[in-house]
Amino acid sequence: MKAGSDEGHAREDGPPPIPGDLEQSGDQAATGLGARVAELRKLHGYTQRALSIRANVSYSLLCKVESGERPASHSFAAPVARAMSVNVTDITEQPYGARNATPYSEQAGVPALRQALVEGDDPDLDTATRGVEELRAEVAQIKEWDRKTKHAEAVRALPDVLRHLHRACQELPVDQRPPLHELLAAAYSFAVIALYRLGHLDLSHLADERARVSAGRGDNPLRSAVAEWNHALILLFDGSYNAGLRSIDRASALIDLAPPQPARAAVQGALHLRAAILAARTSNTDLAEAHLSEAQRMVTPTQEEANYYGTKFGSANVDIHRIAVPVELVDGTTAVSRAASVRLPVGTAPSRTGHYWIDLSRGWLLHGDRRRAMASLHTARRIAPQLTRYHPQVHETIHSLAAGDARSSVELSQFAAWCGIRI
Repeated sequence: MKAGSDEGHAREDGPPPIPGDLEQSGDQAATGLGARVAELRKLHGYTQRALSIRANVSYSLLCKVESGERPASHSFAAPVARAMSVNVTDITEQPYGARNATPYSEQAGVPALRQALVEGDDPDLDTATRGVEELRAEVAQIKEWDRKTKHAEAVRALPDVLRHLHRACQELPVDQRPPLHELLAAAYSFAVIALYRLGHLDLSHLADERARVSAGRGDNPLRSAVAEWNHALILLFDGSYNAGLRSIDRASALIDLAPPQPARAAVQGALHLRAAILAARTSNTDLAEAHLSEAQRMVTPTQEEANYYGTKFGSANVDIHRIAVPVELVDGTTAVSRAASVRLPVGTAPSRTGHYWIDLSRGWLLHGDRRRAMASLHTARRIAPQLTRYHPQVHETIHSLAAGDARSSVELSQFAAWCGIRI
């Protein structure tokens, strides 16, 4: 797998207000991400024309996003954030619902996990250490929560598990530590995903670094490859798409070091699927479709059920990405056309099925069918509520639906309230 060349962005020196540049009024019905882009743009002293040039995005698209006429994709938000020297989360305003979270909130466990990540391999235990098999069983439980998108449950369990894993590792002779380092890498990888899904991107970065260090201290190249796979997810969110593709290349090289085994094909297939999304974010349709084809070639029976290394790879996952890729390419018609032939098996992981319906909702919105876009969000909510509630594209879809409504819809208002969105 070869990464593409770095994307160039048209740049200007300093905030360049251009006298007389025509732009739409920020007082139009802009909501959500578009309104935040307009606010930040004005704070940084850019006109719409100047920002579009600096971010290398279409001036027409920028105008439509700011006015609420067009939903913003992540491939739009990332270069715009970079052009204004802000974080993507400054635009998406994640994490949602984290401020003043109650003890019963899905966000309530994050502070304790933050502390455990800061402590790292110097944990402070006030209980007896646990056996390795007990810790292995607890990591397996976190893996199952990850599969079911129960990210809040994973976040609550992880601090104690991480501390005990580090202490157990310290108590073993050096030559016996690699299996525990691999277990630590697995736990940190699940922290990456859980924090990412709940919107805590900075903490997810920290967990990502811990995961890659722990994997490197083990002796399993597939675990190291999965750590790079997760790192590519962080780069995907940050808009570093070509760096993400290079991370996939590194992971692929690590797989070459692993002996033949069923898990090897699953990890390789998962890498191709992530590369397909990264390629789509760079608007490289041919590369994205090539990765989808390679992933299809790696499919073997029972991979989804086995869930090797938490990849959830299998035939259903390939079908899901066949819809996700055109959505990322802003081609809603192709996405909904492909979806017509997709029938996900009953046992498909909720984390994957929820993503499918979120992507399909975006596809229907791009295609111009608002009713089906809303219906798809309801299905995503039923299957994977935590994933749906905190997904930034769900928030953006809701804002776009609201901006296009002539009058308030009770259905839309209730869904927005459940997500914590004000419309």
